[in-house]
Amino acid sequence: MDQEQQDKLLLAHVQDMVRRNAYRSFTAFLDMRQYTMVKAHLTDGTYRFFGGYPEAERGILCIHPEGCPPENEEFPVTCLTITFPEQFPLSHRDVLGSLMAQQVQRDTVGDILVSPGKIQCFVTGAAAALGIGMTKIGRVGVKVTDTLPYDGSYVQATALIDGTVSSPRLDAILRTALRLGRDACQKLITGRMVMVNHEECTKPDRLLASGDIFSIRGYGKFRIAEISGPTRRDRLHIRIEQFL
Repeated sequence: MDQEQQDKLLLAHVQDMVRRNAYRSFTAFLDMRQYTMVKAHLTDGTYRFFGGYPEAERGILCIHPEGCPPENEEFPVTCLTITFPEQFPLSHRDVLGSLMAQQVQRDTVGDILVSPGKIQCFVTGAAAALGIGMTKIGRVGVKVTDTLPYDGSYVQATALIDGTVSSPRLDAILRTALRLGRDACQKLITGRMVMVNHEECTKPDRLLASGDIFSIRGYGKFRIAEISGPTRRDRLHIRIEQFL
């Protein structure tokens, strides 16, 4: 099933929840693209999106009665805290791979926050039951508990990319962020590989601004930290944060 078909099924499911007044009904984990799409089509009903902590990028949508949103504790989200020796770095991919190897569905896993020696992972259902039993991720021994709440210590690691562009067009900004040629960047955009502010963008000439977030499949996620200028050569300074 392709992405378009999956999106149609998701929209139909959520709209059916609203029609049935299925209040206090929860979806599986949605990413920000899915949430943005669903939100744009929700003309009726009231809802809340939450993924275990305030800044979550993957979360669960709850349809609820007007004026009566669910508390955080009502969402079917479990925080797994995974500890391991700091000298053995583990990644988001390592954790997700270990869970998927146990036949866990991707939509039962939310954000995975990686810090030295500790990972906090938000999950539901089978992922919680299987995750709590893990003793190794790859070759690294781990301890997993579901008794510790999110501690708020996670800080997103970033790298700064500085450059200049002739205009804040999407294709020009991608050239700076990815160090690729214009044709390669335009192919990524027209090939539906690029998201801007969590929505697919196929227009190379789209203008971006400070604060905009863009992601490229296979290359990661970026945020425009600053656009200033012009320079003496009538170009714009740009600073981009790359999420690591």
